[in-house]
Amino acid sequence: MGDNSSNEKLRGKHPTEEIIYQRLVNAIIDKRLRPGQHLNEVKLAESYNIPRSRVRRVLERLRDEDVVEIRLHHGAFVCRPTVEDAKYVFEARRHLEDVVISLVCERATAEDIESLRALLVQERSAFEAHRNDVNRMAAEFHILLAHIARNPVIERMVGLLIQRCILVQSVYETKEGVLCLTNEHADLVDSLAVGDIGGAQEKMHHHFDHIISSLDLSEARRSDIDIYDFI
Repeated sequence: MGDNSSNEKLRGKHPTEEIIYQRLVNAIIDKRLRPGQHLNEVKLAESYNIPRSRVRRVLERLRDEDVVEIRLHHGAFVCRPTVEDAKYVFEARRHLEDVVISLVCERATAEDIESLRALLVQERSAFEAHRNDVNRMAAEFHILLAHIARNPVIERMVGLLIQRCILVQSVYETKEGVLCLTNEHADLVDSLAVGDIGGAQEKMHHHFDHIISSLDLSEARRSDIDIYDFI
């Protein structure tokens, strides 16, 4: 038991690249890291007490996922999607979620539906308590759906698109913006539980329409967040 405790402490002081990656992704999903924000390689390395080369590999991975932009002589910055990017990302996500719904209706077990309902309880708790991780809980619902579809390629694609959707929302969401509402997720699960593909897809479309309606997809809106761009 003592050795395990020491190992846990060591991992805390010297986290793996996967842990650092996940912490940065979570910070973006929670909107603690904002589009245009500088990710200082030196400070990150000092914070995690690891070589800069390991931090650089994490940032390069995020760059390859279109979440981080690395600018020559300036460093890494959280991506700030253009209006065109935003439209493409949500279009892709909408079509991919249709595929997910179809596969979930075909492949979900009773245990899968119970897992979704259990996650909804956690999501509602986060929403009602106004917790900072409410966006992450909403994202986890969609990630779990993709997992239940039992196609690892689709699951990875959904995860990457969720990250980019969060960046879009961070830039273009208005003050009247809406969260990924728990009651809409609950209605969706009700349709999935009875294998109603058409009904579930219709509810997912309504869900995305609700989110998109909260966005001001204009260049004027994008320019409003220049305060996050440090160069």
